[in-house]
Amino acid sequence: MNNPLFLRFRDSRGDQQEKILDREMTLGRTDASDIRVDDETISRKHASIIWENGAPVLIDTGSRNGIHLGEERVERIPLRDGLVFRLGGVSFFVEDPNTGPQSVSVNQDLPQQGVLDSLVIDDWQTNLDKSDVKSTTTEQLGVALKLFKDAAETLLTGSDLQEVAEGALELALRSLPVDRGFVSLLDDDGQLQSVAEKSREGLADQESMKLSSTIAQQVIDERLAVLIRDTGNMDGLSAAHSIVQMSIQSALCAPLTSGDKVLGIIYVDCVTQMKSLEKNHLDVLSVLGLMVSSAIEQVRLTQSVAEEKRRREELSCRLSPNVVDKVIAGEAALGSQDLEITVMFADIVGFTPLSENLEAHQVVELLNSLFDGLTEEVFRQDGTLDKYIGDAMVAFFGAPDPQEDHPSRAVKAAIAMQDHLARFNAEYPDWPDLRMRIGINSGIATVGDVGSQARRDYTVIGDTVNTASRFESQVATPGEIIVGPNTAKALEDSILREALEPVSVKGKSQPVEPWRITGIRE
Repeated sequence: MNNPLFLRFRDSRGDQQEKILDREMTLGRTDASDIRVDDETISRKHASIIWENGAPVLIDTGSRNGIHLGEERVERIPLRDGLVFRLGGVSFFVEDPNTGPQSVSVNQDLPQQGVLDSLVIDDWQTNLDKSDVKSTTTEQLGVALKLFKDAAETLLTGSDLQEVAEGALELALRSLPVDRGFVSLLDDDGQLQSVAEKSREGLADQESMKLSSTIAQQVIDERLAVLIRDTGNMDGLSAAHSIVQMSIQSALCAPLTSGDKVLGIIYVDCVTQMKSLEKNHLDVLSVLGLMVSSAIEQVRLTQSVAEEKRRREELSCRLSPNVVDKVIAGEAALGSQDLEITVMFADIVGFTPLSENLEAHQVVELLNSLFDGLTEEVFRQDGTLDKYIGDAMVAFFGAPDPQEDHPSRAVKAAIAMQDHLARFNAEYPDWPDLRMRIGINSGIATVGDVGSQARRDYTVIGDTVNTASRFESQVATPGEIIVGPNTAKALEDSILREALEPVSVKGKSQPVEPWRITGIRE
C-alpha cells in the first residue's frame, strides 16, 4: 500500500473533519459508518471505499443523491491526491499529506562556465539576500490566501484542459509580477505540447515564448520549480543556446505533477526592466502548479468517466453487462480476428398477419417489447447481439469474451427464447400465436468491426454464419431449434438432441447433418 491518503470535509456544524484512508471503509449518515457524515443529503449507507491494486476506490452503494464528479454523477471513483468530489451536498477533498511543493532559485551566483551542463537543481540551491525580498511574510500570506480562493473558483470548475490552463495563467498574471506565461502538457510520447499562452495587454506583438529544452527537461526530471534571475548578466547563456531564448529579465518554471506522474510545466516570465522575480514568487507558482495539477487530473478523470459511461451505453446495446465490464477493463477485445464461435439466427413466424391489424407505431412497440425479452435471454448467457433484421435477430457466442462452452450457451439461450415467446403469447390470447425458427451453427468465423469510416458494426462473417442462417430458413420449422453437427457434438450432456437426415442447403456442395434440440434434462 502507498502512503495513506486523507479525506477532508466539513460536517453540519462547519467543523473540518479528517479521516485517514488505510482500509476498506463505509461512508454514511449513521453511527455505524466508518466515516460518519452528519448531513441530511447523505444516505444512511451512501458509499464505501474498497481497494483495487493497492489503491482506494469510492463506490456508490445505492445512495439517493449519489456521488458527483463536477456535474457528472458517477458510480465509482479512484481516489487520488488533489481529487475533489461531492456526496449529496457535501464536498470532499482527498490529500496526500506527504506531497508538497519543492522549489529552488537559480540566479547570477551560479558558475558561468557550462551553465546548462552543470545545472543540477539540488546542487545549486542558493539563498537570496534578505534585502532583495520585496514581500513581507504577511503579504505573502495574503497572496497565498487569495490564490487559494481564486483557484477554487477558477480551476476546479474548469470543464476542459484549455479552460484550466487559461485560468491558471490568468491567476498567475494577477498574483505575480509577470508579463506572460504558458502551460504545456506532456503527450503520450513524452513531448511537451502547448495548451495555452497568455500575455498582459500591450505585449500581444511579442515573440512567442520559448523555454530552453534543457531547463524544461530538468524541471520535469527533478520535479522542482526553477527561478531564473537577471539573465541579461549571464554571459554564458547565449553560447549555450540560452536558458530562455529571449531577452527576459527573470522567469519561473514549475512542474505539474500528480503522485509519481509529471503532467507538464507552467512557465511565466518578465520582459520589462522594472520587474524582478524572487524566491517567494517561485513558491507561489509552485503552489499554483499543485492546484493546476489537481484541476487537470480532475478534468481528465471527469472526461474518462464520461467516456466510459458513453462507451458502456454504446456497448450495452450489443453486449451483456458482464462482457461490457471485461471490454472496459481490457480483458476482452473487439478487434478483428478469426475465432471459434457459435452463431444463432432467430426468425419470428406469424408476425406479418398480426402486424396487418395494428398501427405502425403499435408494430414497433410490439417488436421492441418482444426483442427486449429475447435479447435479455441472449445476454443471460453472455452472448453478443449482432443485429435485428425486421422480425429476425442474429446473435453469437464466444466473442469478444472467449467462452469454451459457447455452443451450450447458444442453445440454452435459444431454449429460453422459445419459453419467453410462449409466455408472450399467453399474455395476448386474442392475438395469433407467434412462433420462432432458430438455426445455430459452430465453427470458425471472422469477428470484428465491419463497415465504412462513417459507421462500423461489431459483427461476424463467414461460412459458419451462412450455414446457421440456412438452418433457420431451410431446415427449422416454427418452434424448432436446429443446430449443426459441430454444435451438437460440443453440447453438454444435459441438453437433449436428436440427429436428422442429412439435407442439402444453399451454399453447400455436400449435404449437412442437422440436429434438433428437444429440451434440457432436469
